[in-house]
Amino acid sequence: MTMVEIQMPEDRLDITALDVSFADLPVASASVALVRGFGGDLDELRETLREYFADDASWCRVGNAVHTVTDGDAEVRLVPRSDVPTWHADHFQAGWKSREGARIPPEFRLQYARYVDRRHKARESCLQGEDLRAVAAKEGAGGVDKLVRHHRAQLAEWYDALDVLLHAVQTGPDLPGWATSVAKEELLDWHRTREYLTSAVLEYHHGSDTEPRPETVFGNLCFHFSAGSVALVPGF
Repeated sequence: MTMVEIQMPEDRLDITALDVSFADLPVASASVALVRGFGGDLDELRETLREYFADDASWCRVGNAVHTVTDGDAEVRLVPRSDVPTWHADHFQAGWKSREGARIPPEFRLQYARYVDRRHKARESCLQGEDLRAVAAKEGAGGVDKLVRHHRAQLAEWYDALDVLLHAVQTGPDLPGWATSVAKEELLDWHRTREYLTSAVLEYHHGSDTEPRPETVFGNLCFHFSAGSVALVPGF
């Protein structure tokens, strides 16, 4: 069993020696996260990549990339590298057979994949008051302000990514039904994350005995995008 210990936070690792190829091009690199997902076992990674992208395996083209097709929350994909004619293997943080992914029409998978990539990079864990207090103890008020501003920026990036997706798939005056359905679930997640942030800030500044936050996740909320508005109203 060939093992590799990952110590440096590099974006990608050279796996040319594994001798894996697809469509006559070698799979020359893999993301650190993907290799870690196999526990650093390069032999297992090699066999898995060969199995996933065999001629008779379940995979699909998404733009210039090649994705496995599963019902899980994450798949493996091959992305062509821009610097050399080779593939880079990494995780795609969605599954085309999952409840969410199955709703995406094949002709819009590329737009959705771009959204998933931006969402994954922008998605942060939900902050709580204790997180802000821990930062304050180490870095003072300046550290708290920096952390809150970072999370606000990530929320803005996430929202903009969803706006780009909806604009890209709009084919008429109204959004397609599948896009509205996807947007509602994404917005529930986005809104929950924002509620955690605002609740954490309230608790940090005013204590845990502040009045309860309203249950607005399934309430009368409306979000505006360049392609139109999406309302989170029961029965809408």
